[in-house]
Amino acid sequence: MPRTTISISSELKRKLSVLKGGKTWDEFLSELLNSALSSEIRDLEDFLRETSGERDIPFERVKIRLRG
Repeated sequence: MPRTTISISSELKRKLSVLKGGKTWDEFLSELLNSALSSEIRDLEDFLRETSGERDIPFERVKIRLRG
């Protein structure tokens, strides 16, 4: 797999390194991304449930697909 670099401040890298622990950067950033996506999906599901009375289709029939 090709490699690349991402420019970030030294302070941010220090903070991320503390959280990263013994994981590789790929492992750590993949976990971070998965966690963020899971949170976004939960928020979206909550919103759809809360507003389900305002739509013609019930929440149970709504199918969510992520672009990408």
